[in-house]
Amino acid sequence: MRRSWWRSACLGLTIGLLVIITQILAQNTEDWHYEECKLSRSGPPATIVTIDEESPNGTVLVEKMQINGRAQDPDRTISLTLLDNYDYWVILDPALQRLYLNSTGRVLDRDPPSYITTIVVRIQCTNELVGTVILHEVRIVVRDRNDNAPRFQQSGYYVSVNELTPVGTTIFTGFSGNNGATDIDDGPNGQIEYAIQYNPNDPMSNRTVQVAGTLSGNIVLAERLNYEERTRYIIIVQANDRAPFPGSRRTATTTLTLDVSDGDDLGPMFLPCVLVNNTQDCTPITYRVAIPELTDLSKVNPLNVTPPIRAIDQDRNIQPPSDRPRILYFILVGQPPAYTEFFSLNRSTAELRLLKPVDRELYQRFSLIIKAEQDNGHPLPAYAELLIEILDENNQAPYFQRPSYQGFISESASVGTTISGSSNLTAPLGIIALDNDIEETKDPQLKITLNGYTSIFTISPTGITRYLTLLTPVDREMQTNYTLTLVASDGVQQSRPVTVDILVIDANDNTPTFSQVSYNVEIFTNMLPGETVLQVRTQDISKTEKP
Repeated sequence: MRRSWWRSACLGLTIGLLVIITQILAQNTEDWHYEECKLSRSGPPATIVTIDEESPNGTVLVEKMQINGRAQDPDRTISLTLLDNYDYWVILDPALQRLYLNSTGRVLDRDPPSYITTIVVRIQCTNELVGTVILHEVRIVVRDRNDNAPRFQQSGYYVSVNELTPVGTTIFTGFSGNNGATDIDDGPNGQIEYAIQYNPNDPMSNRTVQVAGTLSGNIVLAERLNYEERTRYIIIVQANDRAPFPGSRRTATTTLTLDVSDGDDLGPMFLPCVLVNNTQDCTPITYRVAIPELTDLSKVNPLNVTPPIRAIDQDRNIQPPSDRPRILYFILVGQPPAYTEFFSLNRSTAELRLLKPVDRELYQRFSLIIKAEQDNGHPLPAYAELLIEILDENNQAPYFQRPSYQGFISESASVGTTISGSSNLTAPLGIIALDNDIEETKDPQLKITLNGYTSIFTISPTGITRYLTLLTPVDREMQTNYTLTLVASDGVQQSRPVTVDILVIDANDNTPTFSQVSYNVEIFTNMLPGETVLQVRTQDISKTEKP
């Protein structure tokens, strides 16, 4: 009885265990069916991958999706379908759970105008065992490549800078905003830096300016400008992107034309300006004027200064013209101090006027220093000397040093020969006229007029000593001497005439001739040796007759 009960208990326990094990196995089988289509990896449910723009067609985007289940017959447990494949950029290989890039006939371009930065697709997984569906998102991020160079918005840029601009001043901001260089690449590949490049055609340009901010491209003045030395610089500006690897950076260049405008940094200068050798400095200039003593003011004013007094601003191109200063003139100092009684200088026109007649017995000369300055207070005036000569009253007539002159010329002399003062023809005949009105010095302004034989002789028009020269050949056989007169004039007074007697000296320019064409001679037999047979004569008109 007891043995039967134990057997019944053991059988019941065995049956219970079998039921429990069967239930556990059934539960495990059901859970395994539901694991299909889930990701076998840990992490976020979405798959995120990156790819370079312009990657070739067929590039593997995802090597394996890692979705649980088998998508290939036989024994297929899941099926995979590609959803939301915009523009069909992605190809799905369900058996391998692999994604490829589809760029046949086109380029995956992150840059404008495509702007493809991200591709998002979904993989639908259907559990073939239980019929459930899971969607897996795949996000493909398109990385930028440095495949574009910067590009300037203008073919060239321009700036005008006054020569007085201080060093360190920002002179150009024209690259700000979108006016400079742009790069359609993204990130550092599209960020711009500016630099000044060496210009072999303008080696000084890269020293004259500097880039103040590499990102802004603002340019500052690095060296002082000088309009009088140079008016234009051609600056090469380089723009490069900021790609992480310097070797892959791309660049572009443009030209910045810098024109230098004239500034008021120079004072006036008197004209005419004769430069000192190999410099830009003018040699000191002296203005001169001569006025007769005790002359009527109405006859001399304004005084005729040689050359005319005139000064100009050396800064000739200050713009606008309304900003250009005027030149003012002054007499600074002078000797003798009484000059203020006799002379005035117009401040605007530099016209010199005589205020009252000057007596030469008191003053023979005035030496003045005149100044030219700008009307804007510029600290650099110009100075020049003004010499005023007081001339003696023209009340004496010119006169010649000699009462008469004797000259000589060979009849064989050529045209242009100077008349000699001696018969041996070794020294020229010098003729000097004086005028006591000019401090008894030789007056080079005297005019000497020749009267008589003006077609044969002429006298030099200028100089202290004048000379007579031959205009046409002379022939002693035709005329042996010439007498002519000279008169000297100072424009008001005239000298007494003086005579010049010019003797023509004979030259051996004729052939001797016999007095007869033929002679008849008689010779006797009783004539002795040495007796005269015939006496003949020859004649040379260049000389005296010879037997």
